[in-house]
Amino acid sequence: MLKTLIELAKELANKINTDKILVVTKEDVEIEDDEFSIIFAPKRFVTILESTFFTIAEEELSGKDIFERSLAFLQIHEISPLHMYLKGIELKGGVVGVIDLDTLKGLMVIDLERSRVQKALCECAERVNPNALKAVLNVAISIAQKGREGKKIGTGFIIGDVEEVLKRSKPLVINPYECYGIEERDIKNPANWESVMEFAQLDGVFVLDEDGIIVSAGRYLEVSVKDLKILKGLGARHLACAAITRETEAIAVVVSMSGDIRIYKDGEEILVIDSTFI
Repeated sequence: MLKTLIELAKELANKINTDKILVVTKEDVEIEDDEFSIIFAPKRFVTILESTFFTIAEEELSGKDIFERSLAFLQIHEISPLHMYLKGIELKGGVVGVIDLDTLKGLMVIDLERSRVQKALCECAERVNPNALKAVLNVAISIAQKGREGKKIGTGFIIGDVEEVLKRSKPLVINPYECYGIEERDIKNPANWESVMEFAQLDGVFVLDEDGIIVSAGRYLEVSVKDLKILKGLGARHLACAAITRETEAIAVVVSMSGDIRIYKDGEEILVIDSTFI
């Protein structure tokens, strides 16, 4: 069945003028194709999605079930662009989704340019280097998924408008990046991610310039959170990071211990990522 679905997906992809095909399946298969970019969704995402549809299928369809099924499709719509973005695939045009689950099989088309992920990335690109933001998100997802030494940790990355951010913060510890050269402080270099994840255990946040060069780690943000509107239940780190983006031109990426990653701009949340799906 999967082979048939992929062949049908190729026909549909040609009709909508795209070469991107995303496969949501539990099967362990490798497909090489010279004409199409075939990407497989993360297995953990497939498992969660399968569980959602299975639970719905086991019960009589009600208004609540329809709502939950709609949410499951929304997860595919939003996680797919993010997964492709992190794989280095440009979010332009459409992608044909191949759904090959026990309880659901079929095709769907996702407009990548209208996804919340692409909208947020475009907003951030006005202020920070897109490659720097992608690197920060990759590190943030690793921290959210793996923690450090078996423990869940949270941290924050403040990117851009460094001078104003430093004015509104103070060091909690001696800056561990003080004597590092630029190459060793560039978060766009994956060779530096291990040290970033190590220093993420420090209290405070990372401060980076708009090109992704780490200026400092372990900074405490001194900003007003008065009248700041963010989701209830989030802690002081989220409040402070959202507030610094209201007072400066910086972008904030915040990792919570629950595994969520939030991006803030102008004091508002513009994207939330559940790392369990990635």
